Amino acid sequence: MSDKTWKTQELLDFCRKDLTDNAAVYVASARSKIDRILFLVDRFTVTEDRTLQLGSAQFLKTQLEVEIYIESIASNLHSLADVLAQIINEIVLKPLLPCAKHISSEKVDLNKVKTQLGELTLDSVKDRYISQIIDSIENLSSSSEFLYISGFVNTIKHRRLLNTTFHLKVDRGSLIDLGFKLDKFDYKGSHFPEMPCRSIVIDYREKLIGFIFDIGNSVNNYCRANSIQTV
Repeated sequence: MSDKTWKTQELLDFCRKDLTDNAAVYVASARSKIDRILFLVDRFTVTEDRTLQLGSAQFLKTQLEVEIYIESIASNLHSLADVLAQIINEIVLKPLLPCAKHISSEKVDLNKVKTQLGELTLDSVKDRYISQIIDSIENLSSSSEFLYISGFVNTIKHRRLLNTTFHLKVDRGSLIDLGFKLDKFDYKGSHFPEMPCRSIVIDYREKLIGFIFDIGNSVNNYCRANSIQTV
């Protein structure tokens, strides 16, 4: 389990009230999405009686449960990136840009935000912290885990990806112990191999939330430095 944290209240404390009034809803959304992800991880890892017969009513119910949970975890992980983009847009970009260059909330995404951050001309202190935000965004958006989750979330809009067989039969265990897998798929010219649900729930989830926390902390650092400069 990663020991990374992101103090979202600290982010709000360092910024002007007019900025936090607009950003607070996105900060609350980020907290909520992370809470939902962790709730579903708990559901995946709780130990219960799991004796299943392939094709039985209980098996089909369990399969549907796994599918709902894995799709929700993936969707919340994916949308966290857009929520972070909204936070950066409100707290970092808008105060630095003329109104004509503001990105409307309907058009904000992480790539647009990263592009605008890279085009800023700032003093050396602000530039250093802005560069850290850009680097943390790049670490997330270029990671194999994020590329998989992006492809997965966009693919399940049109087709089912949970495999119809499971690979371990246990008398007592968790949903993860059953070994459900996600089918291989192609998305925008990239091939993604068959993936155990365990990898998404444990490994990918930890890695991506770690990247999200890195972005959040880089924004915190910028806001802290900016508040010191303006005192």
